[in-house]
Amino acid sequence: MDRRSMRRRVFDLLERDVPGDRPADVLHFALIAVILVSIVVAVLGTVASLGLRDGWAFAVIEHACLAVFVAEYAVRLWVAPEHPLRRGMPAWQARLAYAVTPFAIIDLLAIMPLAGSLFAGYELHGLLVLRLLRFLKLARYSSGFNALFLAIKRERYALFSCLLILVSGVLTAATLMYLVERDVQPEQFGSIPAAMWWAITTLTTVGYGDVVPVTTLGRVIGGITMVTGLVMLALPIAIIASSFSEVIAQHNFVVTFSMVSRLAPFTDLDAKALGALLPVLHSRSFDRGHMVVRRGEKTGHLYVVLEGYVEVEHPDGVERLGPGGVFGVASGAALEHMVVRAATKAKVLVIEENELHALMAKHPVVVARLSGMVFPKAGEG
Repeated sequence: MDRRSMRRRVFDLLERDVPGDRPADVLHFALIAVILVSIVVAVLGTVASLGLRDGWAFAVIEHACLAVFVAEYAVRLWVAPEHPLRRGMPAWQARLAYAVTPFAIIDLLAIMPLAGSLFAGYELHGLLVLRLLRFLKLARYSSGFNALFLAIKRERYALFSCLLILVSGVLTAATLMYLVERDVQPEQFGSIPAAMWWAITTLTTVGYGDVVPVTTLGRVIGGITMVTGLVMLALPIAIIASSFSEVIAQHNFVVTFSMVSRLAPFTDLDAKALGALLPVLHSRSFDRGHMVVRRGEKTGHLYVVLEGYVEVEHPDGVERLGPGGVFGVASGAALEHMVVRAATKAKVLVIEENELHALMAKHPVVVARLSGMVFPKAGEG
């Protein structure tokens, strides 16, 4: 095996994108186990009665976990040129591009305690905060974290509007309380910035009780602020919950650039096209025998088989499609006489009709390639 093939294989192991790759599965869960052990040891090390920090076992486990994280970070830097979005870059540029990604920064912060202890003379338990940042490494392996991130990203404009509303509520409540209570409680409400502490704790319904209005009008304002706070907090919570639910329903599993780039319809696509394609791919999982498309269903979607096999029934016969197989709509024609069921346990990527039109406008080459591979062809059946 040459150097390039070895690097590609290591990349596959770390990314766990090849279906049925047992070594990748083992490595995946082993890294999760190391992260969890490291977190548990770091937390228990703060319990003085256990006396773990001064024991040799604590130091051995801590250094072993950190050694794993250092090795992982170095290896991920080495295989960075194999990422589909960075394959056209020089190796040094691809590694630099990876080093500034959020996951790479988290990985670097996770190994900083080792650098601090070895080179700067800091004690390991003095860098507790950085050690606990390892918990964020789990985001790489958790579909829940990815779903939450995607939900927040999708609703970022609505959430920003909620933030503006909350800020305006804080300023309004603080200003009113400043006008009413400043003469009675100059230390607590002597300025609008000072009154903002009370406004924030009241609007967020925390209510520490360290600062309270004493006048009748101040209490009326306080009551209105409390009720208003309930409404203001309910807005972003409802938005995130709704978006999170939609993302979970649309994505049964996490889709990565590496997964998509392996499929025949998407090989050799440039980074820009892949970047536009990934957000519109919704993932679905089907058990053997389950219906993917029912007869008479007016689907305007496009489907790409990621893993497993599906059987496409149409008036001219039955077609079995495996990974990379494309079926559904072509040229905007809804295939009402098509039945698709999972012949095995299958994973399917779906591009919904409205997103397909948007993709066609921005990247017609991608849609043209998909339309050329779609089965059955438009007009069949």
